[in-house]
Amino acid sequence: MSPEELNVRKAIADVELIRRVLDQAEQNETPAQTTGLFGVTLTANLILQGLALGVSALLLLIELLSRGTLTEMLMLGAAFPDIRLVGIGLMAGILIGLVILLYFVIWRAARNSGEELNAYIVRNFRYARLLSYLSDLLLKFAAVALVMLAGRPEWIPPLLLAFTGDYLVQGRLFTLPTRLAVLLGTLCIATGLYQFLAQIETLLMPLGIFTLVALISLGRLIRLSRSQVDAAV
Repeated sequence: MSPEELNVRKAIADVELIRRVLDQAEQNETPAQTTGLFGVTLTANLILQGLALGVSALLLLIELLSRGTLTEMLMLGAAFPDIRLVGIGLMAGILIGLVILLYFVIWRAARNSGEELNAYIVRNFRYARLLSYLSDLLLKFAAVALVMLAGRPEWIPPLLLAFTGDYLVQGRLFTLPTRLAVLLGTLCIATGLYQFLAQIETLLMPLGIFTLVALISLGRLIRLSRSQVDAAV
């Protein structure tokens, strides 16, 4: 047997060994290990996603009980320029408040874990790295603001669906398995495209889908938290 053939067989054997080690490691991993969520970090994610679910569920409930009042208020922006500016200012205020709340929760989590804030964010909340996260929010806000200024508020619900899909695909905010997140993200974007083409103006679809996704993600975190408690006992 030539030296080249020996080298090829050795390389194949090495690859096979690595594959078996990885397979064994995957089989031995717990849900906490696969998500990288432990203790304080898990609690911080529960708080953040619980708040997101609470806000979206409240807005969805208002929209349902008022029979589309939020959608009607949004559509008024097409006829009244002053309302557009008020709406943009309101969205800006909400975003600033959410960002402050997000970093406050992460700061408290970093403090409780005894880590420096930047190191804690890089290790546990990669999506919340300051420049990356603020840039992402700024671009989304700019898109919505331009749509409002153009007098096309009916485009905002499809945009919100696309934003939800983008968060899922990027792995931001929600804590879901990669395949499920990509599948749900693709469905959200496709639903947003359908809503745009069908000219459906209601906010029920984006609010309902965001609430459902947040509920699935929060439920997974709660199960993970319980499994960690049981393992500790």
